[in-house]
Order: sequence, then structure tokens, then C-alpha cells
Amino acid sequence: MSDSIETARLQVLRSYGILDTPREPAFDDIVTLATQICAVPVGLVSLVAADRQWFKARHGFPSCETPLSQSVCAHALGAADGLLVIPDLTADPRTCENTLVTEPPHIRFYAGAVLRTEDGVSFGTLCVIDTEPRPDGLKPDQAFALRALAQQVMAQLELRRAVREREAALAAERQARDALAISEERYRLSSRATTDLIWDWNPQTGRIHWDEGLSALYGYRPAEIEPSTDWWYDHIHPEDGDRVRRSVRAAIADASLRWSERYRFRRADGTYATVLNRAIIVRTADGTATRMTGVMLDATQQAEADAHREMLSQELSHRLKNTLAMVQAIASQTLRDAPDVASARDALLQRLLALGKAHDILLAGNAERARMEAVIRGALALHDNARPGRLRIEGPALDIGPKAALALALMIHELATNAAKFGALSAAAGHVGVTWEIEALPDGPQLRLSWAESGGPSVVPPSRKGFGTRLIERAFAGTVAGAVALDYRETGLHCILTAPLAGFQGKDGILN
Repeated sequence: MSDSIETARLQVLRSYGILDTPREPAFDDIVTLATQICAVPVGLVSLVAADRQWFKARHGFPSCETPLSQSVCAHALGAADGLLVIPDLTADPRTCENTLVTEPPHIRFYAGAVLRTEDGVSFGTLCVIDTEPRPDGLKPDQAFALRALAQQVMAQLELRRAVREREAALAAERQARDALAISEERYRLSSRATTDLIWDWNPQTGRIHWDEGLSALYGYRPAEIEPSTDWWYDHIHPEDGDRVRRSVRAAIADASLRWSERYRFRRADGTYATVLNRAIIVRTADGTATRMTGVMLDATQQAEADAHREMLSQELSHRLKNTLAMVQAIASQTLRDAPDVASARDALLQRLLALGKAHDILLAGNAERARMEAVIRGALALHDNARPGRLRIEGPALDIGPKAALALALMIHELATNAAKFGALSAAAGHVGVTWEIEALPDGPQLRLSWAESGGPSVVPPSRKGFGTRLIERAFAGTVAGAVALDYRETGLHCILTAPLAGFQGKDGILN
């Protein structure tokens, strides 16, 4: 590996600030899901450092790091297609003498999806390992899923870095603003050319002189202003008052030459502004404070911007965690109900694909709504053989919220899967119609969605309800506050969903 490539890799690792950090559930969940999909005992999020490989997450592997000489992941970093699969590590010249292969734990199979930045710097892998060789490597759907989960690892890393960079930028901004304000305070006092509020206080007498900014910025008429400490304290928000008093007393009592506090100050109209108040303390030779000269800046917009950025960060983290929670729930239920491992794997991957397509439709818009027809067509894409009349999808143009979009995609996928196995889509002459309409009711508009199969084999009610049926009957209906009716007619399955239109168009965050 060239020096420039290694330098770039180490710079990326430093930028993420991830090495030697504690374990995090988001990464652990991804590794666990990877081992379940690929049916292996070991899964790792491996980061290749200068002299070691360190595991941010691990499943079935005792050590949190190994020497670089034992790293198989280092060989994967240069994989052109982003995936390295070694069916038998003992037969590959790159790994046959690796002590992890020749000695315990005697690993034999390896598959690693590369963690790579947008500008092409590879620095680690999401890998799965088995102690038995696999001559056929990964199946196509397993390889797809491993790559997709590696992208989720990258999303988590980018989120962590964005939060760190934002906090560093805000800290630098605050430091720069503080330094600039302090350096300019004397100039402001002399020039009076400022839009900030300048004040001068004598701690011995308690008298404060306020400049015109108190009227211009906070709306007080000169007759309403009192030049006293009590008047100042009375206009500080009750929740901040005691803290500011203690801070001022402490600054006066010790040898401080500067004082600064952020608090809420009441305007003349009764609303509160968030202010940053800073002052220089003038003292005599024996240290007695004789004067505080300060500048009070209106930081309301900055406080609102900080709160908004924090809300966006929390919402992004919330959506990522809840999306993983949905994936885990689907995986758990699928594995619980499946008759065998192969069926579980196939059902799980198809459900994840349906969920992923719904996410793609949301992200193609603004992540707050999706076209109902696009969601349905995306869920039926695997079953559309382009034969005229095979699939009939009709209904008025309608935007639906993110929760309804994901639930609808999963519901249509389950209905289509059942139709392909047992119903209309299992026969050459079979047809499926998906239609919807909006009905006017006294309590408000209602959406009625119909799934109707025809031309297939005779249908009989199932002897037991699997996860797919429960997903259709309960989970989706609960999401949109509606009702689902399944009618197993001899001519084909009919499914009717009715729900308030507001239930479909709710814009709450995904899985709130």
C-alpha cells in the first residue's frame, strides 16, 4: 500500500474520531443483522489503522483489535467493486499463512464490504467470517444486503462526524465572537457607533447607566428605565435570575477582570430575548471592584438557530435508530415464523427490498411525503411481467406521509408475495387490481383501498396466520388508524382497507 493511500486512510479515521470509542448499539445492531442474513457466526465493523485493525462493533469475536499482520480486511480495501469474498482462506496466498487461519480460531471463510468515503478513500470493512469454507461464497442477495448494511455503517459515521464538526464550529464561533467583542468594547464606548446595548455599573452604589440601546433594541421608554441593579435583576427571567446574581457576586468577590453570562431579558412588550452580557471589571490597586463596563448582545436568533440544529440532529438520529428498529422487528418476526433458514432468508431479503424501495421514493422527494401510486408500483415491480392487464393500478393522485408509505409498501409486498405463491399471480391468466378512492363521510374524508385477485386458482383461508397476514391485518391498519378486511373468495383474494384520509397523510417522523 502506497504512503499516500495510507496517509489518506489515517486522515479519514482521524476525522471520524471513532478509534477506541465505546461500543454503540447502532453499530452492534448492524453487525448482528449481517451475521443473520449471511448465516455466519462472526461479524465485525473493522477499521484499519496504522499498526492494527480495531473493531467498532463485533459479534462472535472476543478481541476488540488484532495486529495489522492478522488483518484480512486490509486486503479488501482495494476491492474495485467494494466487496472481497475469499471462499477458503487456507487456499488463498494472501491469507494462507495468517495466524488467525493457521491457529485458533481457525477462520476459513471471509466476506467484507468496503467502508469507503465519497471521494474514494477506503478505511475499513463490514465483514462476516465463518470457520468453515464456502466454495460458492455469498449468494447475490447476501452480497447485496452486506453492501447495503455497509452503507448504513457509513451513514452512522458521517452523522457522528457532522455532529462533532458542528459542535467544533459553534465553539470556534463563540470564541471568535467573544474575543472580538472584548477587543472592541473600549472602541464602542468611545465611538457610540453600535447597535448593541452598552451599560456601565458602579458596584459600590448600585447605579447602572444604560445607553440608548435599551430603548432601540428592547422597546423601553426612557421614563420606564431605572438606573439601578434591582431594575436590571427584575427584568431577568425568573428561571435565570438567581444564577445571574450568583455569577455577578462571584465575579466581584474574586480577582476576575471579566464577566460573562447568557440569560433571558424581558422586553417592554413582555417577551424575552436571549442575551449574551459581557463586561470588563475595573479594580483598584487593592483589588476592589469599582466599575463594570459591559455590552449586552441580543443572541435570540443564535439561540434559536442552535436549538433548531440540535432538533435536526436529534431527528436524524431518531430516524436512523427507528429504521434499524423496524428492520430488526421484521427480521425477528420473519425468522420466528419461517419453516427453514432458506425460506427465512428469502422472505427477509424481499421485505427489506420492499422497505428500501419505499425509502428511495421518500428520499427522492422531501422525506415527508410520497406519491401513493409510486409506492404501490415500487412494491409490485418484481411481479410486473409487462403483460397488459396483469396489474391494474388506478386511483386519484395522492400524497401520503412517511409512516403510511413504509407500511403500505410492506403490505402490498406481502399481498403480492402471497398472490405469487398461491393466488392470481401464480397463474398465467391471473390478474390483480389495486384501486383506491376518497369517500366523503360526516366525520371527514375516508380513503378506501382495494386489492382484488382474479383468474388464479381457487383460494381457501389459511390454516394459520403467519407474520405476513398479521402485518396486513394489524400493523398497517394501526399505522393509519383504519381497518383491514380479508375475504378469501373462491375467485381470488379480496382485501379492503378503509381509513381516515388524515391517517394516510400524517407527516409524523418515521416510526414515531
